[in-house]
Amino acid sequence: MIKNVDPRTKLASVICISTLAIIFQNPLILMAVLFAGVFLAKIFGANLLMLIKRIRHILFLFIVIIFIQSLFVKTGTVLIGFENIRILTSEGLIRGIGYLMRILIILISGAILSTCDMRKLIQGLIQMKLPYDIAFMTSLGIKFLPLFVEEIKDTMIAIQLRGIDINQLSLRERLEIVSYLFTPIIAGTLNKSKKLSLSVECRGFRAYDRRTSITKLKMSFTDYLMISSSLLFSVGLIMIDKILV
Repeated sequence: MIKNVDPRTKLASVICISTLAIIFQNPLILMAVLFAGVFLAKIFGANLLMLIKRIRHILFLFIVIIFIQSLFVKTGTVLIGFENIRILTSEGLIRGIGYLMRILIILISGAILSTCDMRKLIQGLIQMKLPYDIAFMTSLGIKFLPLFVEEIKDTMIAIQLRGIDINQLSLRERLEIVSYLFTPIIAGTLNKSKKLSLSVECRGFRAYDRRTSITKLKMSFTDYLMISSSLLFSVGLIMIDKILV
């Protein structure tokens, strides 16, 4: 694990892997990006085990989404079908797996950014000539993601306290419960966001046009090396993808 990493270095690395996850379709390249994300999370000190524990209750939902997405792809070898009706094909399965890897890459990116100190992250964005309002909203959005995860966790615990064991339910019953979860989760998230906005206003946010900071970030050789490696990795994968196409 590398300590004292500039938050701009983490932000640049996250931008690289998340952008690659969006633009690529090849599952092999997406797997390489996923491994790169895991490697970055490891050296930046992100707790991936905690991330897995937090999302383990909704992993089956990802699998359902992958299967549903696979149903709309009719090209490739038929894996599941009846007579002339294609239900699941090899191409659909590959695209579904690619979708899952994209989700994992985005979650890993969030885990990497969660290791940043919010004050330093805001200062880093300001030193990148980003307006303070946008920098603050960006850091607040990153900080708000764990709160959303906690809201999902609290809702799942409330369901278990009512005597419902999700692991023993059928797929149809699980989907029904997931549909019921959205209302309390969204309501709880909006309630927390309202309290957060009141707290920010009470502290005089945007009371002055300019803000000063005692913190001044400086990038080290390790930071430049990490950013260069991320850019070279991205360019290399783009060139490999063009060659494969």
